[in-house]
Formats: sequence, C-alpha cells, structure tokens
Amino acid sequence: MFATFPSGPPQSFGQGQGGLPSSEPSAPAQPKRNQVARACDWCRVHRIKCDNNLPCSNCLNRGEKCSNKRKGEAQTLPAAIKEIDRLRQRVKELEEELQSYHRSINNNRASLPSPSASPVISSPVLSPGSLDPLGHHGASKKYWEGIYTSTTQSNQTQYYGPSSSFYFIGRISFYLGMALQQPQLDHHLQPNAASRLYASPTSSRRGNPDETSMPAEGISSMEYLTGTQEDYFLGLFWQSYHCTLQIVDEVEFKEHYRSLWTTSGSPRKPSALVDIILAICMQYGVAFAPRSGTIKEHVDGNDATIAGRWLYRRSQTLLSGELESPSIMTLQCYIFSVYYLCIASFQNMAHTTLSVAVRTAHILGLHLEPPENLPRKERELRKRLWWTLYTLESKTCMKLGRPWSAQISHSTCSLPADDYELALLSASNFASFGENVTWLTYSLQNTKLCLAARAVYIAFYDKCADVLGENDKKTIYNDSQAMESCAQSLLSSMQCLQTWLHELPDGLKTKRKGSGGAFSTDESPLELELFAPMWLQRQRLLLELLYHNLAMNLYRPFISFSRPFSSDTLAAEGHAISCVNHAITLTHIMHQIVTETDLLSGWHEAFQWQWNAALSLVGFILAYPQTPCSSTARKAINSAISVFEHFGNNFAVASSAANVTRDLTAKADFLTNRLQNNLPTSEMSTASNDIESSQTSFDTPNVLTNYANNDGIISSFDEQTTAMIQNPVAGPMDLAFSVDSFNSFEPPWAGGSNMPSMWDFPQD
Repeated sequence: MFATFPSGPPQSFGQGQGGLPSSEPSAPAQPKRNQVARACDWCRVHRIKCDNNLPCSNCLNRGEKCSNKRKGEAQTLPAAIKEIDRLRQRVKELEEELQSYHRSINNNRASLPSPSASPVISSPVLSPGSLDPLGHHGASKKYWEGIYTSTTQSNQTQYYGPSSSFYFIGRISFYLGMALQQPQLDHHLQPNAASRLYASPTSSRRGNPDETSMPAEGISSMEYLTGTQEDYFLGLFWQSYHCTLQIVDEVEFKEHYRSLWTTSGSPRKPSALVDIILAICMQYGVAFAPRSGTIKEHVDGNDATIAGRWLYRRSQTLLSGELESPSIMTLQCYIFSVYYLCIASFQNMAHTTLSVAVRTAHILGLHLEPPENLPRKERELRKRLWWTLYTLESKTCMKLGRPWSAQISHSTCSLPADDYELALLSASNFASFGENVTWLTYSLQNTKLCLAARAVYIAFYDKCADVLGENDKKTIYNDSQAMESCAQSLLSSMQCLQTWLHELPDGLKTKRKGSGGAFSTDESPLELELFAPMWLQRQRLLLELLYHNLAMNLYRPFISFSRPFSSDTLAAEGHAISCVNHAITLTHIMHQIVTETDLLSGWHEAFQWQWNAALSLVGFILAYPQTPCSSTARKAINSAISVFEHFGNNFAVASSAANVTRDLTAKADFLTNRLQNNLPTSEMSTASNDIESSQTSFDTPNVLTNYANNDGIISSFDEQTTAMIQNPVAGPMDLAFSVDSFNSFEPPWAGGSNMPSMWDFPQD
C-alpha cells in the first residue's frame, strides 16, 4: 500500500543501478558561488549581488558612492555581549569623571566667598505699582569716592577709584605738599611715556594733540615686515605669550598664517589676528635690543613700547568691518589689542577696547557653557577665551577702581580643564610636567587667583560702603573705629587667597632656599630649578608675582598718613605691614630674576608690578618712618631702582621710573632725617595729623588756606605755594597711572595753573 524508499543517499547523475558508472557522458560541475562577507549598503537595500571590492562594481557602474556603514558590527552573540560589556564599562568611567568634576566645581565655589549682591525685595504678591525701577540704585549705599584728574594731552578728567594706585599717589602728593615747606620746581620728575608724546599709538608725529591717528589711506604705504622677520617675531610668540595667554590654537593659527601667503615673492594677505600678534611680539622682541642714545628716559619712535604700531593700526582697520558679525578670531584680536595698548601706556583706550571685547564675548555666547556637539578641543578653547577675558577685566577694574563689565552672575561657563589629554590636543611644543601640572594648568590657576582676589575686593569695598553710610563719611581715614571695622572684614576675607595658595599644585610653585616657604614673605631667595623648561619657570614666576601684587593692593588702603600705630587699630596696622611685606618680597624676587636670569627680560607687566611695589614702599616709609619695617623697606627701594635701571636699558619708561623713585626717596629721607634729628617738627606733625582728617575738595581750598594761616606753614595760596605742592609729586602722579594700566606716565596737572580745579578729594 505504501512504497518503501531506500534510506541510503540518492544516486547521483552518471551512475546506473547498483552504483555502476553510466555509459552516458557526465555533465560539467557548476562553479562555486563567491561568498561576500558583507554587501555594501546600496546592494543590501536593493538585494542584489555585491562583490568584495570597494567601491563595488554595481556602485561603479551607477557612479555613486559605495559605503558599508554596518561593517565592523558584532556578527555573533559572543561578540555582541563583549561589545555591550565594553560600553557599560565606558559609561561607568564617564559617570565617575562627571561626578569628580562636579565635586571639584562645588569645592571651588565653596572656597570663594560669593560677591555681594544687592538685596532682592521678596513679596508673595506684587501689587500694581509696587515694583520700584530704582530699588537697587547705587544711591542707597555710600561708596568710597575716588579721584578725578586729567590725563595725557587732554584737559578732560577721568575717574579712578580708591583701589587704584593713582588715588594712593594722590594721597602721597597731598601729604608731601603739606609736609615739605619749600617750593619744589623739579620739572624733570615728570617721567616720559609714549602717551605723553603721541595722541594715539598710530600718530605719525610727536606732540600733535590735533592728530588722533594716522590717516587710513596712509596705511597701505607703510613698510611692513618681511616674511623672514615675521617668522622671527612669531617664533617669539610661541616662547612667550602663548604659554601665559592660552587663547590661540597653535595648529589652526599656523594653517591660517600659511594660507595668507598665496604667491611667492608677494606680500602676505592682511589678517587682523596675525597683525596684532606680530605687534605685541615686536613690543616684546624690540625690548631685547639695547637702546641707543645718551638720554635713556626719552621716548622716540623706536621705543619698544610702541613698536609695531602700524601693524596694530591695520588690525584695528580690519576689525572695524567685523563689528556686526564677530567671530572667535575677532575676540582674540581684541584681547591682544588690550595688551598692546596697556604696554604702550594708552590706558583709557585699553579699557574701552576691553569693554568691546566683553560685549563681543556676550554676542558669541562665550559666557554660557559651550554646546556639547562641539569637539572637546573647541569647547575648552571657548572656555579659556571667556575666563582669560574675565580675568583680564577683573585685574584692570581692580587697578583702576572702576565698575565691572563682566558679571559672574551672568555666566554659566565652567572653568577650563587642564588634563594631559587636552594639553596634547591644544599644543605641540608643551607636555605634562608631572605633579598634576600641564602647560594649561597656569591658565586655570591664574583664573582661580583672580576670582579669589575679586571676591575679596568686592567684600571689602562693600563693607567700606556700609561703614561710610553709617557714619556719613567719604573715606575711612577720619574714624579709627571705622577703619578697624573694615580691617577686620578684610582679615576674614583674605582667607580666600590662602585657600587658593593651599590648593595650588606644587609644580607651579618656585621653591625657596633654606627653610623658606613658597609664596611667603619671609624674604628667602628663590631656588630656581636648573633644568625646568623656560615656559614652566616663567609661569611659576608670573603667578607668584601676581599673587604678591594683588595682595599688596588689597592691603594698601590701610597705609595711613594721618594716624600713627596705636592699640585701637591693630588689624589696620597689621594690614599696612602686610602690604609692605608683599612689596618687599616682590622687589626681592624681581631683583634676583633680572640679575641672575633672562626669564623676565622685556616683560613689561613685570616692570609694572615692580613700579607698583615701589609706590607702596615709598608710601610706607613716608607714613611710618620709625617702624622696624621701615629700614627694610628703605633698602628694598634701592633694589627697586636697580630693577628699573635694568629695564631702562630696553625701554625709556623704566629709566624715568628710576629717576622718579630716586626723587621721591630723597624727599622721604629728608623728612625722616628731620624727624630723627629732633628738629622743629610742629608744623610737620600738625600737617601729618590733620592731612586726611581734614582732606577736602580742592574745589573749595578754604580748608587749606585756613590751615596754612593757623599753623604758619603756608602764608598764602599763591602760585609759588601751588608749585610747592604740585612739583614734588608731578612725576609720581604720572607713574601711579602706569600701575593701573601698565605704562602710562601722564602729567597730572596737564599744564593747568589752578590746583583746585585739577584734584577733587572727598569732603567730610
């Protein structure tokens, strides 16, 4: 019923029954089909035969791109499980890194006192008309007023706050004018600077106030650098500014620079970024060359501070066309322009350019956290740009005593990273140094230092505003209790700087000889590491010098010319001593470096810090001529003059600084000797005791006149007396301005003969 089939294998063609060969000829065997590991995307979608070629024959015939995006995917279950385990481990590592990063951010924020903010009026329900548009107006506080004075060739006055060195020298000048009882007609005490001779960095002639800049049509006719010269100065950039001003990607810049040279033998195409970098490198490079001429303090067109001014002019011309649509390169140019103007002594131009840079950063959104879809290298560059700008603006505003343009409350950008992987991505010439230090660590720590100093600054001057408001005063020098209250507030706030110093990696600290501590004021000399790279040694030095300069400026308001040391003002006196200790330390470091190494040769900002320290030293020995610190401070002034003479071999403003310091020191020595020799000092002591308690507006000179008539020091407020008060400090006034904006030595009286119209001090 059912057929039974054999269980063996079927007989193949060509075999007869019983497995015998068939007499018929056998058919040819069919060729084996070629196996393809994975068809390309197009062939797989269209389900057609593909080969192993790339591109495959089908894609070649149709003239389209051949791709295989799925190549490399796990093909087996074990391979897929292995890939899943790898991804899980990677996710775990990233989560741990993110948690560690958030912990570090929280620790940093916890260590910094938050800037005081205006109190916010809270109300559950705001009734119509209850919101006051002037609710947070500054008139509700009694801020410490600064000083107005004219600068450069203009008769216009500019404002400088009580934190500025210009205000401090104003106090010194007033004290000297009252203490010295004879005319001082030393016109040579007015130091020279480019801003006193040129209306702008691009003026073609000296001393022409009507010419503000070179005509635009004249720029094309200027003779610029050759390709060989540009290579030299750009080489200086990578050795100097690039390791401290880390806002340019080295690879991208070099590609951009090469693209500007289109044809052999022709000049390169203009570039605002290349021009401004060349300009600041010329300022730095020309300073290496010894200055010619017998009168070193005279500024001429070849002075290092204004070298490269035609390149600066062309960069500004190019930037004017980018105001509406700025780029990252635009912001880089503005930051470099600020540095150029500060070195050239055009301080108000620098401050104005800085405000434009801040607004440009806001337009680019750099104050916000960078988008995640950007490559990490680009995200970190944006962060460094924002925080470099924020740091530069903070230092400038604290030195000038002017309000901020960049507010930290408006920023969500996190601090830049400094890990080894990022350091390799960001530069080709620097590597990790060990001890958690890369070449990017300097930028991070410099930002943290300025953040800490800014927080202390805000807390201190807000406290001063509260104290002045309670007592209805304009300065803290009229009330010992008010001064001591402000001193106690500063004492607690300065712990913020100590926290930064404690967390600073040891790799960024220059060791001291003997038992001296790094960053201390124990006067121990530096122990320079012989085989450390130059970029690292310079970073260490600049970081320590900046620390001492910031601390000195924060303590300096407590140097008082009207109140001797007493038990009622212990904290204030301690701050005055701390100020001079930081000034002495900074001077000793500068003297050791300029006499033993070339690390700071041609470095203008280091010179400016030294001048700032010299002002503090002179002010201290004038205010406290008989304290134990006074003799040490007096010796440090000699070292400061030696530093100025060293820098004076390269740019004129340093030679002028040396002359002015000698003159100021001679006046301080005269007053000290008169006190120590027990000569009649009733007039001097009266002036010293009343100088700041009766400090008033020069617009109402009656107090000075009454004071002179009552005590017999000044018989009348005539031209001779005006000259007596004016000339001893005409030079120092100019130098005070230089500290606030790097090199400015403007004449404070600007040719005016009426002293009351030139200065305006607060009146109680």
